[in-house]
Amino acid sequence: MKTKTTLKPPHFSSQTLTFLEKAGRQKNPNWLEKNRGEYETLLANPLKHLAQHLKSNLGPLAPLYHFPQKGIGRIKRPSNRVKERGGSLYRDWMTYSAARPAESRFERNPSLFFLMNPEDTKDSVLVAGGLYMPSSRQVKAIRHAIGESPAFVQELDKLFASKEFSKCFKGGFSDERISSRIPRGFDPAHPRMDWIRLQAFFVWRSYTRKEFASPKFAQFVERDWRQVLRLNALLDKAIRGLTSKPKPMNTSELADQLDVLKHRLRTPDF
Repeated sequence: MKTKTTLKPPHFSSQTLTFLEKAGRQKNPNWLEKNRGEYETLLANPLKHLAQHLKSNLGPLAPLYHFPQKGIGRIKRPSNRVKERGGSLYRDWMTYSAARPAESRFERNPSLFFLMNPEDTKDSVLVAGGLYMPSSRQVKAIRHAIGESPAFVQELDKLFASKEFSKCFKGGFSDERISSRIPRGFDPAHPRMDWIRLQAFFVWRSYTRKEFASPKFAQFVERDWRQVLRLNALLDKAIRGLTSKPKPMNTSELADQLDVLKHRLRTPDF
């Protein structure tokens, strides 16, 4: 009786980062074609599998997010970039990200991010999410939500303290990008001034080489991106101004508005 064998899906290995390092040193335009087999085995196919896995498992949770499936894994740099900036013909890093399509080229939505960068020997492989390059409007909206809505702060505290989130992203927001000054209009004694001073609202974590080379790596990224989606939902809420409750009118304010409205009304002429 023949034993049924199942093919394991493609996954990254310890040689993937080495391949990217090697690519970053190349000047020969034919290098990629000569190393096509390695490229597909070590980088392209595992990345495509990761993209498919994330779309299949997270797409239903984030139906408005775009999970790219085509054109990913390209390491050849555009010829105009090489001409302008010099350097290798090939990238020595690789990224993959998913987000809701932006409505403006000047402003991006909260996203899910994955990076391979062997140049960073400490954090060669990592995931991140949230807003790394928010617009000034987005920064103001999020700061306002933190400064004026205790309920929003409570939601963030609850998220960061949850077992699932803290297991993936300890400490909550990264303090990599923070203002040296207290933003105008905020009380310096505000209990969450550490968040109000942030210039970007994101979280990140790196993986060990062992995790990266594991056949279960796609599941690790899925687990972490699930938590990022929870954060992105809160950031979206703040950006859209849904954290602030309308200020209730007192009796005199309501009477004044009704009086104005009464004088604006006129008898219909039909």
